[in-house]
Amino acid sequence: MFINNQIHILFKKENKVKTKNIFSWPKEIYLFWVADLILGMELIGAILLVFFRDWGGLTQTQTQSIQSWFTFWVFVLEVPTGVFGDVHGKKRSVIIGYILYFIGTITYSLYPNIYLFLASEFILALGLAFVSGARDAWVYDIAKKYGIEKRITTISVVKSTMHITGMILASFIYIFVSKMFSVQEIFRLGAIPSVIALILYGFFIPTTDTKGNGLKPDYLGTAKQGLRMLKNSVNLKKLTIYISLLCSASYFVIWLYQEGLRVLSVPESLFGIYRIVLLVAEVFSMFIVARIMRNLSPKKAFILIASVVAIGFFVGAILQNIVGILFVLVFAGGLGLQVPTLLSKEINEEISDEQRSTVLSFISMIKRLMLTVFNPVVGLLVDTKGVFIAFTVLGVISLLAIFFKPKIILK
Repeated sequence: MFINNQIHILFKKENKVKTKNIFSWPKEIYLFWVADLILGMELIGAILLVFFRDWGGLTQTQTQSIQSWFTFWVFVLEVPTGVFGDVHGKKRSVIIGYILYFIGTITYSLYPNIYLFLASEFILALGLAFVSGARDAWVYDIAKKYGIEKRITTISVVKSTMHITGMILASFIYIFVSKMFSVQEIFRLGAIPSVIALILYGFFIPTTDTKGNGLKPDYLGTAKQGLRMLKNSVNLKKLTIYISLLCSASYFVIWLYQEGLRVLSVPESLFGIYRIVLLVAEVFSMFIVARIMRNLSPKKAFILIASVVAIGFFVGAILQNIVGILFVLVFAGGLGLQVPTLLSKEINEEISDEQRSTVLSFISMIKRLMLTVFNPVVGLLVDTKGVFIAFTVLGVISLLAIFFKPKIILK
């Protein structure tokens, strides 16, 4: 009931122009939401620590280094695949991406070998690169086609809520399947949502791309125009760095909260409950941040968001107990991980349709570059200094985002 009321409020205040209400929107939007719900139901997130540390036999440094390898390849492949989406079609790009997701997940679960893990991460990175910019651009194009592009923030919020709802369901499902299947088998089950999403995207959601004019695709020209657009927009540049710093810091909540619980001798059977806390916090944070950004000036809102994320990390580092872990989950993770969703409208309004996939890929590329650098550093911190020292460093990184808040009020 709370979520329905908040969605209604968000719709009412987001734009004064009268548009279709949520119950009369095009079916394509609903299908995207259903796909997000299904994609969220993979079981991998509930077993990250057990899979890599116990089954895989890796240290935290090795685990984060593998993630750095993953983000490096996403960084390298992000723009070429974004250009592919703009030139050959966003739908085609998304479909290729989810085929690669399926292959990468199955490959990962074959045998606990670090070299096989690296190969699998490359396949998954290529898949993510094909999906990331193209999928968001595809959703925006459909919204624009039906004249509801001003509601893209609401569409993104509901989309993210559906994905998180799927993850919450997966956490409950894990409680039962953990007694029926091995860690390897549970990880392999994570490929099923990709197949279902692939069917929905491939057969039920039409493309929004116009047919080509027979000319040879201008890959380099498309990339240059997209980079020029990002370079010339002060708002877009600052917003990209701001989001990237907060996302990079909050990303490690997903990887480190289970390590913190293990240090505090919390049974692994209870990890799923704490994951649910994180996911519920993300849902509530989306609506709280939306309200904050409506009632405060942009300057104050950006400062407050970064400060709250940092405080979540600092409290966890200082207390070093269950209450501290909850602060990390609710504020550093719940709020920080949802910042990009709430700013999707501002980002998309700065980008033209022709370069949307490319520019979004450039933005994502910057986030990946930060993670490529931060991953092995944070992993080494955990192995040598402990998880709570790592929380302190992540709090400092979150505060740095304040220096890159946009100076100009966005549209």
